[in-house]
Amino acid sequence: MTLLPRDPRDQTRLLCLIFLLGFGVAFHLYVWTPRRIELAALEQHIEQAERANTLAETRAGDLDAVRDDLELGERQFALLQRLMPETSEVAAIYEAIAAETQSLGLELVHVVPSDPMPDSAGYFLRQHWAMQVEGGYHRVGQFLARVAAFTRIVRPEVEEIVPARITNSGRQLVHVRFTLETFVLPPAGGIPLERG
Repeated sequence: MTLLPRDPRDQTRLLCLIFLLGFGVAFHLYVWTPRRIELAALEQHIEQAERANTLAETRAGDLDAVRDDLELGERQFALLQRLMPETSEVAAIYEAIAAETQSLGLELVHVVPSDPMPDSAGYFLRQHWAMQVEGGYHRVGQFLARVAAFTRIVRPEVEEIVPARITNSGRQLVHVRFTLETFVLPPAGGIPLERG
């Protein structure tokens, strides 16, 4: 039994068929399959690029909002710095407080400043003052309102109001114990580290 037909026409047809099958297999292996793999990879790359573009567009909107928030924060921080005294201005604040007590007829009984301490964020120093004033109740209220309205941030906090004495004219004076807190800009070298 022979594999090839004896008729030359049938042999030619069989060879053409084998040639076509070989060409089809070669085309499938070397052209069609690599192209399909390449197209699948390109489709996956396009999907990833589209997801990245969508994400980038979303983040671009977020980035604009972040920039706006940052600009607002910088403006507020600059305003806050203008409202805070430098360490050299602390004496001037004390003099302004003493002048306010005198102009309202109050007696400045006690003033004790504490050492400046860094605030919780570490950007500023907190300066506390323990103070005691004696005088008329309404005058003390005016004094605290004036101190709170200084051009620099000074925050009074009343701890105790007690009757003090009665004047010769019969007016009841009060003794007020309070603290003043101000935020102070650190010296040019920065905030010193706490030791402990």
